[in-house]
Amino acid sequence: MDKKILCLLTVLVLLLASCTRHHVTADTTHKVEIAPIYVTVDINLKVQRALDDALSFQGGMEDIFSEEELRQLQ
Repeated sequence: MDKKILCLLTVLVLLLASCTRHHVTADTTHKVEIAPIYVTVDINLKVQRALDDALSFQGGMEDIFSEEELRQLQ
């Protein structure tokens, strides 16, 4: 009989311990910062190719510009 009462008390204690309620809150907000993106593009090669293509029908650069002007272009 003592074993039955001990077993019943053990089960009762376990049942009462399992009837607790827990509530957990977590902060799930995130701060998002939007920053500007700066991009530097070097287009010297494209301009040089466009100049070469535009002036190719007229001959070489030496035929169009004087030596002083060629030095200034460089």
